[in-house]
Amino acid sequence: MSNIERHSHWQNIYQTKGERDVSWFQESPRISLDLIRETGAKTDAPIIDIGGGASRLVDALLNAGFERITVLDLADKALAMAKARLGARSTKVKWIAADVTTWEPPQLYEVWHDRAAFHFLSWLIRRIAPPMPSGCCELCVPEGM
Repeated sequence: MSNIERHSHWQNIYQTKGERDVSWFQESPRISLDLIRETGAKTDAPIIDIGGGASRLVDALLNAGFERITVLDLADKALAMAKARLGARSTKVKWIAADVTTWEPPQLYEVWHDRAAFHFLSWLIRRIAPPMPSGCCELCVPEGM
């Protein structure tokens, strides 16, 4: 699937479905928030949520006092849903509509959260990653990405 096709696909999903109508909807992203807390990141640590779109993780991070939150998603329609839901609090978040496969981070992030975006990009990982040891999952990439 090309970048343009991926963009159109995700735009269409968020144009035709409500936030709660997608299979990955979570009312409360408790597990992700707990894992972020377990990293020991302070509330002023830069955090990015890849494929965060309309996710409620950004709400939970703001509620927990985190101050330097970035949300990146291919679908600007998904980002618009989250901004509308947050209202005035949306100005406390940096929103990026971009394809993570071509985007270049302008800064370092202490926490890089991705609940499922790279799952949808497993074709890319298979193409660029070196051969994995026997028994290693297909998403294990030595040295990170």
